[in-house]
Amino acid sequence: MSGLADWVMKKRMNAIISVAAFSVIPVMFWLAAAILGLVVLRKGVKEGIPVLAWGGLPALLLWFFQGDATALMVLLDTLLLAYILRLKVSWSWVILSASWLAILSAWLQPLIMRDMLEFATELTQHILANQNGTVGLSKETIFQKSVIAISVVQVFASVGALFLARRWQAGLYNPGGLKKEFHALRLPVPFALALVAMVFIGESLEGQFEIFAKASIPALVLPGLALVHGVLAKKRIGLAGLVLFYLIGLFMLNVYFLSVVMVLAIIDSFVDIRSRFKANPSGSNES
Repeated sequence: MSGLADWVMKKRMNAIISVAAFSVIPVMFWLAAAILGLVVLRKGVKEGIPVLAWGGLPALLLWFFQGDATALMVLLDTLLLAYILRLKVSWSWVILSASWLAILSAWLQPLIMRDMLEFATELTQHILANQNGTVGLSKETIFQKSVIAISVVQVFASVGALFLARRWQAGLYNPGGLKKEFHALRLPVPFALALVAMVFIGESLEGQFEIFAKASIPALVLPGLALVHGVLAKKRIGLAGLVLFYLIGLFMLNVYFLSVVMVLAIIDSFVDIRSRFKANPSGSNES
């Protein structure tokens, strides 16, 4: 994909064509968002806005005629998050902002995608009825959970697209830059406290406030994973250590894996776990 990134950066029209093409291909809108993110990261938001305005027209038409604003929302979210990353040079700001965007999106979704959400609700009811004989959940509950799920997935798809854009940027102009940034990702204490508070609000109040918890979980998981990657890289344990970590997490900790990772991220915010490990001068760094 480095060839695509290099071609996109040569001139604005290349970026517009790429964003327009990938935004209408099913499940490829994330690639369009990554291209837009690369433009903003390298050339600024002033260059990104024309690319979005023209390249995003197919996504706008898709929303107008089919009621699916997913591609358009991911493009907009990526533009904003790329601007934040370029301005703050901080992934902590990106993931905290992504959580807030997910909450905002949950309020907007019923207004801009109601027909699609109603369809998803009816489809879910039909599937549950076929599996269990009865639906069990009310239509309103399923609708609300659909809104939350789509909002969180859309925003953190934008975060994933931004990671790809940053990887392209690092490959073209700063080799190894993304790996260093990810290994150093650590939430400032106020950010960690804000995310923890959002989790408690969502889990305690539930209902329409459930989005607070769901939007915060990925924002706590990412720094926790970055911590593990960073420590293993510092100790130069390499790929074998990462494989072992994910095997233990997925197959032994199972449903508790994400909880453990989130706790690590919160603790790291207060005590800076990485600084307590001395770098190993020997071996190779593959993590």
